[in-house]
Amino acid sequence: MLAKIARALSDPIRLQILDILAKGRDASCVSSPHPQLPHAVCPYLDVQPKLENISTSKLSYHLKELREAGLVEECRLGKQVFYLVNHKTLEQLLETVKERYLPSSFPS
Repeated sequence: MLAKIARALSDPIRLQILDILAKGRDASCVSSPHPQLPHAVCPYLDVQPKLENISTSKLSYHLKELREAGLVEECRLGKQVFYLVNHKTLEQLLETVKERYLPSSFPS
């Protein structure tokens, strides 16, 4: 798990995408909000404009990498696609790093 997530986080574009998704919907979002997921954003209407000159295919590739690492969740509403940060995976990552690299014998 750790290596897969680390690889996904190693790309600056994926970090930017994750940052945008973590902030959720804001005033710049033009997509209709998902009724059950008010923080979810549409990658092509809300995320892509915030990334400089990224093609739709490149954005799709980076979203796939983040999804396969479990860092984001994809939710569909009809033909519209929304993305959210997977907080459970991030919590597990932090716990794994803490257990692996900050043993209890180390002072906090």
